[in-house]
Amino acid sequence: MTHTGFLNPLKVGVAGIGAIGRTVCQALTETPGLEGLILHRFADQKSHPDLHVPQVDFSALAQECDLIVECLPAHQVPELAKEAFQYNRDLIIISSAALLLTPDILEWQKACSSRIFIPSGALAGLDGVKAMREMGIESALISSFKPPKGFEGAPYIVQEKIDLSALTEKTLLFSGNALDASQAFPANVNVAATLSLAGIGPKRTQVEVWADPETVSNTHQITVKTQFSTLTSRIENMPDPANPKSSVLAARSIIATLRERNQSVVVG
Repeated sequence: MTHTGFLNPLKVGVAGIGAIGRTVCQALTETPGLEGLILHRFADQKSHPDLHVPQVDFSALAQECDLIVECLPAHQVPELAKEAFQYNRDLIIISSAALLLTPDILEWQKACSSRIFIPSGALAGLDGVKAMREMGIESALISSFKPPKGFEGAPYIVQEKIDLSALTEKTLLFSGNALDASQAFPANVNVAATLSLAGIGPKRTQVEVWADPETVSNTHQITVKTQFSTLTSRIENMPDPANPKSSVLAARSIIATLRERNQSVVVG
């Protein structure tokens, strides 16, 4: 654990120790760490003795920690959320597609004092989107481009029997709204879900999913319009070597969210 200088540092629990979860744990335990926060417990299907804190189930994670960080596949998020809300724990959710796939999560949250924090993930420009929401957003589009390998195993790819290895040029795999995109690519379009939650909702947020065999990066471009403003943001992220479905930036957005918890000045 990291000494923080705070008399009562927040005890953080991390659920899911994959590429993202491990990076978050490292940020909490390395020197100088995150001020006012300590890694207290973790939950995962595999053991990780190098983390040097107790491994527990979701229930114990919620009981014993002040703040829970979710780094799970989308289908496991509802179970974790139920436990966190039972004990009124704040929850950082990076798998935001889960909030579209299981909207009950947001209803459960209303019945407790827990707060949900949704990091920006691999996206840029959400500060502008939130400001534009106050004016009234007329349209929102996100186009995501990834190497074909990043879409392996996605429900839509399996259902449509798409041979990703046969793609030789940039190909539009899917076009629809954020809700349908989350069902089709639950591990790939958390950025679309996050944009929809920051803006005009999942049914009005349009999504394009592209496979590009010539790219080595995960690229997301958003275009959001109001009567008075047009925001265009494009970001290119390297895929996480441990999980090509995700970008290296996603874990850092969680770390930034954690860091801001104890900041006296918050920008954006």
